[in-house]
Amino acid sequence: MIALAALLPSGVAAAGPDRDGGGGQAEGHRRHARDPALQTLADRVVADPQPNPGAFLYARDGARVRSGAAGLADRSTGAPMDPDLRFRAGSITKTFTATVVLQLVAEHRLRLDDTVQHLLPDQVRADNALSGAPITVRQLLNHTSGLYDYLEGLLPRFRGLDQYWPRDQLIGIGLAEARYFPAPGTRFRYSNTNYLLLDLIVERVTDRDLRTNLERRIFKPLGLRDTSYPLADTTIDGPHAHGYADVSQLLPHVPDPTRYDVTSLSPSEAGASGALVTTAADTARFYRALLRGRLLPPAVLRRMLDDTVRTTHAPRPAVGYGLGVYVYATDCGPAYGHGGSAPGYLTFALNSRDGDHQLVAHTNWNPLVETGLDKPFWAAFQEGYCARPSTT
Repeated sequence: MIALAALLPSGVAAAGPDRDGGGGQAEGHRRHARDPALQTLADRVVADPQPNPGAFLYARDGARVRSGAAGLADRSTGAPMDPDLRFRAGSITKTFTATVVLQLVAEHRLRLDDTVQHLLPDQVRADNALSGAPITVRQLLNHTSGLYDYLEGLLPRFRGLDQYWPRDQLIGIGLAEARYFPAPGTRFRYSNTNYLLLDLIVERVTDRDLRTNLERRIFKPLGLRDTSYPLADTTIDGPHAHGYADVSQLLPHVPDPTRYDVTSLSPSEAGASGALVTTAADTARFYRALLRGRLLPPAVLRRMLDDTVRTTHAPRPAVGYGLGVYVYATDCGPAYGHGGSAPGYLTFALNSRDGDHQLVAHTNWNPLVETGLDKPFWAAFQEGYCARPSTT
């Protein structure tokens, strides 16, 4: 058995039940108070004519946990939405991936200014996007590489919801197209290709795949027993919310194509950029541990949060992006975290800088193809973050 201390950067303490108010599993399934303000917001998200089958908002203020939930987690059985259910977390995965990368930086096994071309020379070809100006690890982390987002090239290759997408194929799609801009580091352009390359870098540096690194460095030390990183398995183990999407452009002849059950979707299409399955409690626990310095040394954590670029093509409250973390401008001050968009699922995690005030907001409807902003949900999670506990 490998000692826990060997899996963490020097000077970083392991988070355990005695340091964080209870173990991960107990925290995830404890009774949390239904809060009138959060309940009102959840009700608003699922109210007709909105397409969202269900929604919840899960807040933590210090040791106090409260929530609101409305609608259905499973339309076929009528099971109600509940904050304890597992769901696909989408791009919240990026903060987990970035944390592993920054742990390697803290261990002096990797530098933010190392270039992809140096770390992954086999990926460089005269006919792909890595043949241009060098791209650094920092620029992958903060989405200033300019690399084409492979997700934009998936639809013509779509064959079915359970289709397995090899990482090399996805990276190939991302590198086969011209960069969005030629000079890396000059501006922000979100691209999932960046995080697949980081996945490959982690594997090369540690000689272990990303799943093993996530499990040994984050999941097990923090007791995230309801969190997993599946790639080939299209099912979600344990109690979970079903995800629904608008598949009318892909599968127009299926019953109810605007709210079609896409739960059994291959997570391989997201990988290190979005394959995580988790719960609200585990998500909050991860961000709390991260922001309180239990996963990264102080200097590296400050760099993660403060080495930001101004976001473009992202609606407010997102105003900046650090090294795997969004900065949100809310009515009650800046918040840190990430959004997660997966087919059938939409989640946002917002946290105060010290990790003491947190909100995880989730709805189990999200289109496979872009159909515009989910405005009621967007408004609800912003308002929910700033809502303080009821005194009643």
